[in-house]
Amino acid sequence: MHVIGISMMLFGPAEEYVDDDSLRDALRELSSRIAILPISLLRPHENVDPDLVKELAEDIKRCGLLRKPIVVDSKTLIIIDGHHRVEALKRLGCRRIPCLLVNYRSPKIAVLSWSRGEPLSKDLVLNAGLRGELLPPKTTRHIIILHGRTCHISEIQFNVNIPYKELMHEDSHESYPNFRPARK
Repeated sequence: MHVIGISMMLFGPAEEYVDDDSLRDALRELSSRIAILPISLLRPHENVDPDLVKELAEDIKRCGLLRKPIVVDSKTLIIIDGHHRVEALKRLGCRRIPCLLVNYRSPKIAVLSWSRGEPLSKDLVLNAGLRGELLPPKTTRHIIILHGRTCHISEIQFNVNIPYKELMHEDSHESYPNFRPARK
C-alpha cells in the first residue's frame, strides 16, 4: 500500500468484500484495497458538469446513501472514476469518501476518450491530476479487461451503501466501527 497516515482508514483487500469469483480475481490482480479517505487528499484529473453534480447530490440526499466507492490510483491518489460523486459529497458537507484504491499502472486498466472511443495515455490522466491542469468533464472513460472482455471500470465498484451523513465526520476511527461493504 502506497498511502500511509492516520487520516486514512484502510479496511483491507477489496476482494474480501465480494462474493463473485471473477470479480474477486480482478480486484486481486489490480492490487485493490478499500479505504475511506479524506476528500482533501484526492486529486481530480478532470472537471465536472455542475448540473450532474447537483442532480447526484440531490439523489444521494434523497436516498441517504452513497452506493459505490470511487476508484483512485493507490500511488498518486488521482481520482480515476467518481469525480461527480466527490463533488456531490462535498456539496453535502462530507469530508470523507469510500475509495477503491487500485494499481493504475496495471495493464488491466485502459483509458479511452468518451467522445470518440480512442485510446488515451494514462500519462495524460496522471499529469492532469498531478499538475492540477484538469481535463474537460467526461474526457476519459476508464475500462478494465475482465476475463477477456472489456467493460467500464464501474464493473468493479461493488456496493458499500454508506449513509452519506457518516462521511461528514472528522478523522475518527469510531466513525465507522462496523463498516462492512454491502454484498452485490
